Amino acid sequence: MFFCGVTTRFKCAMQPDIKTVTRTKESRLAWLLIGLLVLFKLWLVSDQTLWARVDFMHDDLLFIRLADNLLQFGWLGPYNNLTLAKGPFYPMWIAFSFVIGVPLLLSQHLLYVAASLVTYSALGPLIRKLALRVALFALLLFNPVTFAFQMTCVLRDALYPSLSLLAAGSAIGLFARYYYPSRSLIGWAVMCGVATTAFWLTREEGVWMLPFVVPLGVSIVAMVAFRELRNWRKLAIITLPLLLPILAVQAVSLVNRSQYGVYAIVEFNTPEFKSAYGALTRVRPVEYKSQVPVPKEARQRIYAQSEAFAELQPFFESAGFWTLQSMGFENHPSGADEIGGGWFMWALRDAVAAAGYFSSGAQAAAFFQRLANEINAACETKRLDCLDERATMMPPWRNEYLFPITTQIVRSFTILARFIWLSPDSDSVASEGSPANILLFEDLTREKLSAPPASNRGNVYVKGWAVHASEPLTASLIEAKTQDTVAVARFNPSPDIYQHFLSMNQNVMDASHARFEVKGNCIDPCVLRISGEQGLLANIPLKQGSTAWSAHPLWVYFDQVSTDLTPRQFQINALKLSLLKRIISVYHVVAPFLTLIALVLMGIWLTRSFRNRKPTPLGFIAVCIMMALCTRLLILAIIEVTSFPAIGVVYMSPLYPLLLLCSSLSIVDFLQNSSSRWIPDRAV
Repeated sequence: MFFCGVTTRFKCAMQPDIKTVTRTKESRLAWLLIGLLVLFKLWLVSDQTLWARVDFMHDDLLFIRLADNLLQFGWLGPYNNLTLAKGPFYPMWIAFSFVIGVPLLLSQHLLYVAASLVTYSALGPLIRKLALRVALFALLLFNPVTFAFQMTCVLRDALYPSLSLLAAGSAIGLFARYYYPSRSLIGWAVMCGVATTAFWLTREEGVWMLPFVVPLGVSIVAMVAFRELRNWRKLAIITLPLLLPILAVQAVSLVNRSQYGVYAIVEFNTPEFKSAYGALTRVRPVEYKSQVPVPKEARQRIYAQSEAFAELQPFFESAGFWTLQSMGFENHPSGADEIGGGWFMWALRDAVAAAGYFSSGAQAAAFFQRLANEINAACETKRLDCLDERATMMPPWRNEYLFPITTQIVRSFTILARFIWLSPDSDSVASEGSPANILLFEDLTREKLSAPPASNRGNVYVKGWAVHASEPLTASLIEAKTQDTVAVARFNPSPDIYQHFLSMNQNVMDASHARFEVKGNCIDPCVLRISGEQGLLANIPLKQGSTAWSAHPLWVYFDQVSTDLTPRQFQINALKLSLLKRIISVYHVVAPFLTLIALVLMGIWLTRSFRNRKPTPLGFIAVCIMMALCTRLLILAIIEVTSFPAIGVVYMSPLYPLLLLCSSLSIVDFLQNSSSRWIPDRAV
C-alpha cells in the first residue's frame, strides 16, 4: 500500500504540463550567478599545490605508475602483486587529465563543478523556486572537503566526492523526469550509467550506495510501468544505469583476463584470495587481540600445518614487516610487533610476491587456493582450532563489537556533520621522496608540488649561522615596516662551527647548534631579527649573496640570501587561503544546524508518509541518501573497530556532498509542502 502511495503521490507531485519554456530573466540571472560562483571557487583553489607522497608505493605512486602504463598503451603495466590491487578508473582519470593538458587538481575540481551543475539541473522539476536551487548549488559547490589538504594527494578518494555526487544527481534527474518522452530520458540515463560505472571502478566497496540506488531505481521502473505499461522503449532506457556498469565491469574483467589471466577488476575480490584470507582468519587465536586478524602466535601454528604458508614465514617474521610499529602505531594495545587488520592483506600479497608466486595471475591464484585448501584441511581434521569455514575479508564477528561499532557510528556522524578536521593549507605538508619519483609526479600531474619541509611559503630565503658567546639564540624574518613576524628560523646541528670557535680557543657551546635557515613571505622589505634570552639583540638588513655581520659577543654569517620577484602573488595566495578557512568556519556552524533540522524533518516525514501513504519525492530522495550515508558509516565503523583507523576525512570524503544534499532536500521539501503535507485526507 505504501508503494502504491509512492507512485500516486509522485505522479501528481512531479508531472507538470510538458512545454517549451523560454529563458526568463530570472533564469538568466541564476545562470550568471552560478557562473560567477564557479569562477570564484576555481580562483580560490587555483594556488593549491599537490601533496606528492611519491614513495607511497601502495597508494599515490601506484596510481601514477598505472597511469603511466596507460599512457604508454600498456594497459596497467607488467603483472605483479600491485597491478590489480585497486580499481582502474582513477589511473584512467590521471591519464585523461594529462592527455587533455589539464593539471590533475584542476581536473578534479572541474569534475566536482560538473557534478554540482548536474545536481542543480536534476532538481529542476522538483524544486520550484529557482533561488532555492541556486542556494543548494552554492552549498554543494563550496563543500570544504573539495579543497581540504587531504584531497591534494594523488588518491582516488579525491575523485570519490565528485563521482558520488554525479551518480546521485544523475539518478535524481532520471527519477524526476520519469514522465518525460523517452528521447528526453536518454541523456540522463546514459549519464547515470557512466557515473555509476566510474564510481564502481574507483573503489571496491561501492555497495554502500545500494540503499540509495535500489529504492530509486525500483520506484522509477514502477512509476513508468504504472503510467505506461507497454512502453518497452522507455523501460529499456531506464535500465541503462544498471546495464552500462555491468557491461563495463565485464569489459574490464575480460581485458584483465587477456592481459594477466585474472577475470576480475581487483584481485582482492577473486575467490582464491578471499578463500586464502578467510582460511587464515578462521584460525582461532589463543588470545584475542584488537584489530589483529592473524596474531603472531596463530601464524606460528599455521606454519606447522600448511606448507604453502610456511614458505611465507621468512617474510612475515622479518623485522618490521608491515608491523603496527612500522605503520606508526608503536603504542598499539595489541603489540607493536603484530600486523594490523588494515595491512595484513597487503602483507600477505607482498609475502607471496617475495616468495616468487606473482609471475602470473594463474600462478598467484593457484598459490592462494593451495594455501586455503591446506589450512581448511587442518581445520577439518582438528589440527587447528578454527571457526566455521569462510571465504571473505570480513573479520569474524564478535558480540563485543556491537557497542563500540554503535559508538563509532555516532562519533563518525558527528565528525561528518560538524565538518571538522578540514584544512585547505596544502603547503602545511611536504612533498618528499626520491628525485626520480618527484619528477614523475610533476610530469604526469602537471602540478606544482607542495613545499619541502625546510621552507615555509614565501619569497625571501636566508641560510647561515649565528652564535652568541653566552646565550642561545632565536632568529626570525620581520617586516621592517609593520614589525610583523613572517617566519621563524629553524636551527640545526653545526659541529663545524663549534670546531671553528675551538680553533680560536673559544669554547662556545651554543656554536654546536648554530646553523639556521628560514623562508618567508615578505610583502615589504624584511630584516633578520636575532634575539636571546634577554630579548632583542639585533635587526640585520638582508643583502643578496654571502655576507658577514658581527658585534661582539654576537656573530652572524649569511651563506645565502635570495629573493624572488613575486611578493604580490604570495599576498594574493594568503588572501585565498584566508577566504578558504573562512568558508570552512561557516560550514562548521551551518552544517550541524542543517543536519539537525533535516533529521527531525525526516523523522516527521517517515511518520506521516507511512500513515498517509502519500510520500513526497524530495523527502523520499533525502531518506534514500541518508540510508546510503549511514551504510557507509556502518562499514567505516566496523573497519575502525576490527581493523584500522578508518574514520577520517579521506574515507568519509564522498559523504560530505551527500550529507549537504540530503539535509537541503529535506528542508526544501518541508518548505514546499508545509501548507498541504499535514492534511491527511486531502485529495491528491
